[in-house]
Amino acid sequence: MFPLRLQNDLSVAFKAVLSDQSWLWNLRFGHLRFSGLNLLHRNNMVNGFPLIEQPNKLCEGCILGKQHRESFPVGKSYRARAPLEIVHSDLCGYMQTPSIGNSLYFITFIDDYSRKTWVYFLKHKS
Repeated sequence: MFPLRLQNDLSVAFKAVLSDQSWLWNLRFGHLRFSGLNLLHRNNMVNGFPLIEQPNKLCEGCILGKQHRESFPVGKSYRARAPLEIVHSDLCGYMQTPSIGNSLYFITFIDDYSRKTWVYFLKHKS
C-alpha cells in the first residue's frame, strides 16, 4: 500500500558469483533442497548440471520458506452474540477509475452477527 525505499548493500541473492557452487545452484532453483538438486544431476534433467555436494551449513531462506503454519483450532473461534458486537471493516483504494460520484476509495463494514454489510464511497482516504 505504501512504497518503501530501502537501501541494502548486502543483496547476496542477486549476485551471480558465490564461492560455493552448491549455494549458487540452490539459489538459482529457488532454494530447492540439495537432494532434489542431485536428482536433477542423476536423471540428466538439466544439461550440464554438476553434481552438488551437501554443505554443512543451513540456509536461513530454506528454513523459513519451508515452515508450515499450524491450522486454526476447530470450534474455538469467537462469534458475536448480538448485532454490532463485532464489526469487521476494510478500506479499499486508490482506484484508477473514479466512481460515478468521483470517489476513489470505498470502505466496508460487516456486522459479524447478522452479516449485514455497509459500503461507503470516499473521495479521499483521510
